[in-house]
Amino acid sequence: MAAIIYDRSALMDAQRSLNRLKAGEHLPVLAQLISAGGVKLTMDTFRNQRDPYGRPWKPLARERTRDRNARLRAERAGKKSRGHKILIDTARMRNSTTAIRMGKSGGVAIPTGYAASHQNGATIRRMLKDAPQRSQRQPTMRAANARHSSSVSIAIPQRMMLPDAQMGLPGTWTRMIQRETTGLLKRWVERGARR
Repeated sequence: MAAIIYDRSALMDAQRSLNRLKAGEHLPVLAQLISAGGVKLTMDTFRNQRDPYGRPWKPLARERTRDRNARLRAERAGKKSRGHKILIDTARMRNSTTAIRMGKSGGVAIPTGYAASHQNGATIRRMLKDAPQRSQRQPTMRAANARHSSSVSIAIPQRMMLPDAQMGLPGTWTRMIQRETTGLLKRWVERGARR
């Protein structure tokens, strides 16, 4: 005849831990972990100059003067140049990337006004500096024609920084979410078993 001996208090702790898990008490912590992981992956898109799906960003139409000067200095010194730096002219957009969490959900935000133009691509109209100002005495049609002739349309190519809802999560994001979820659940169960 065999007997099974178990620690009743450990079993009760494990049951309480599983009940808390079932109630979703782990979700706010998980949202925070996934948001922080998302910020890291977004920073990788800026560093690698690629979208979350691994496609390279469209190169700059022309090299900025200071980047060209830095490249030439590096070449004269016998060093390898770092090439064109896309979307990090001032690094304001990259540095504003932040984790957001509200209750049981989380995400990544880039709260600059022009981030959406780069994320989705856009065409903007830019007024030329020497554009005539509209006066009160000018006829409306003439003023409208003057405005149209003194503006330029600029196409901003799409340089995606965050995953697209229609394309779904890329593999790097899916693996990060699985890793964070597995790690949290493992710690949750171990902590409940130790109590």
